[in-house]
Amino acid sequence: MKLTAGLRIPYTATSLGGIESLVSMPANTSHSSLTEAQREAIGIHPGLIRYSVGIEGLTDLIDDLSQALDAL
Repeated sequence: MKLTAGLRIPYTATSLGGIESLVSMPANTSHSSLTEAQREAIGIHPGLIRYSVGIEGLTDLIDDLSQALDAL
């Protein structure tokens, strides 16, 4: 997805068990074993992005997300 590719700070991963920010797409990762109908029923739509905030600076995370959104 273009948005996740434009982010510089979070890692693209479901969970690394660490303290860093992560970004993932549940339909393709954590919920990929469900059928499309099951994902839709629980609100996991294609394009849904999960952003898990870590310990990075808040301003850095906001600026990074802003620049990625602006690039769209």
